[in-house]
Order: sequence, then C-alpha cells, then structure tokens
Amino acid sequence: MDTNRIRYFLSLSQTGSLTKAAELHHISPAAFSKAMKVFEAEVGETLILPHGRGLILTDYARSIVPELTSIIKQIDGIKEKKIDSARLRIATFEVFSTHFMGHALRDQFQDYKIEVQELVPGKMEEAVALGKADIALTYIPIPHPELDFLKVQEIEMGVFGKSKLFDKFEMSDIPFAAPLGPVEGSPNKVRGLDGWPDEAHPRNIQYQVTLLETALGLCREGLAVAYIPKFIAKLHNETVKTSYQLEQMKLPKAFPKRHDFVYLIKRKSDVEGTVAKKMAQVIRKYCS
Repeated sequence: MDTNRIRYFLSLSQTGSLTKAAELHHISPAAFSKAMKVFEAEVGETLILPHGRGLILTDYARSIVPELTSIIKQIDGIKEKKIDSARLRIATFEVFSTHFMGHALRDQFQDYKIEVQELVPGKMEEAVALGKADIALTYIPIPHPELDFLKVQEIEMGVFGKSKLFDKFEMSDIPFAAPLGPVEGSPNKVRGLDGWPDEAHPRNIQYQVTLLETALGLCREGLAVAYIPKFIAKLHNETVKTSYQLEQMKLPKAFPKRHDFVYLIKRKSDVEGTVAKKMAQVIRKYCS
C-alpha cells in the first residue's frame, strides 16, 4: 500500500473536498481521483460516495482514519529518527576528552549534536553494548562479545612533570598523581586506570584523582608527575605558558616495553560505521 495514497485519503477526510485535497498535494483533481480509486481497491471497501456536487466518506472510511493517521505518524517518526542521526554519543576515557576531544569534534563533527560520557573501562563497553553510546575510546579494552575493538593508533606512554624538578629523585620516591579506581577484566592484567604496571614497579602515589585535568594541574604546580600518553602531554603543552609545560622523564630501569593502542569501540551491529571512520581518521591525526 503506497503511503502517498494514504496521505491523499487523510487530506480528503480533513478537507471534505477532492479539489482542495489535490491542491494540497500539488496534483490534478483527475490524478487525485484515480489515486483514490486505486486506494479503494487496495483497501477492498467503498470509501467515497457522491453527494450532490461533492462527496462524503463512508462510515467505514471514517472508522479507519485514526488508524491510518497513526501509521503515517509512525512512518514520519522513522524519517525524523534518520534526520536525527547526526547525533553522536561518545563514551570515553577522560584521558581522551581532556585536550584531544575538542580537536576531534572541531575537525570532523561540527555538524553533530554531541554527548560525551566520561566512563572507565568496562562501563564504556557496557554503554556501547546497551545502545547508550554510539562509540567509545580507550587504551585499556575490556572484551565484550557484542562489540568490535578497532586498534586505531599505537601510542607512547610516559612520565611527565615539571622540567628538571625531580631529576635527583629516585623514581620510587617521586610523588605521582594517579587515577582513582582499579581496572577489572583487562586482558593485559593492567590494574591502574593509567596503565602503570604497579605490581612490577611500585610507585609513590601521593595524589589520587578522578580527572586527568586535576592530575595535570598538580604536575603544572610541581607537586607531582603523571603517567600519561605522550600525545596528551603535547596537546597540553600547546595550550599553556612555557613555565607550565611538562617534560618527559626517564622510566625506571627494566621498565617493560609496552605497546599501547587507542581502541575505537563500536557495536558489531553498526554496519554503516561512518562515525567510526571519521573518529579513526582524527585519532590518527592527533594521537600519533
């Protein structure tokens, strides 16, 4: 059943005039009349009766108006949902929303309505799987059977702090600013949210924080150092005065050679993947 003919019929029921209904749809009265005859054949009932110089709807025709109106509203709702597909919900490690996310949204997603959810590993995978987020960004992936984990870009991690401030300290004595909360379910056995291998190399965690920006603030004031991606330190340094810029420090001896990656998480059922491709492109640009 053609939805245009349903719309024609509903216009006819509202105007009570074939000519006026035809004008609303910018077609000739003859074409409109032919469409109504086809619609009657599809429905299998008489819908329109001549009445003087005009016409009237049959009782049956009047009875199906509410149902057909509801059908058209549902169809229009599907179209509106497609139009609203320019909405993007991102679940991300706060590491990526700090300093990087602004570049990503400016470069690729200015036409989107954006929602950024800062979540920890495990929670972000859950948000994407449940349809509460469209994509997620992490470097500590937690496997999930309904999700694809796209290894987008290798990144270098490092210890960053104020220049030369802790040069004479042993690494085990340097005060660290580290994130609150352990990671559960990571396949690479990482426990800390920043990826530091605490079991192999204990450190002096003097400050535990929820937000990366808080940790960076402590580092700027010379109170601590932080273990963060090198690209974040670079983006941070581009936005602050020279006196607040952070420099990379030497890692402890025998520190394990790590290969960390930015993972883009999406649902396996998302076959279009347009947003994922755009995000992957901007990740490669800024996270290298």
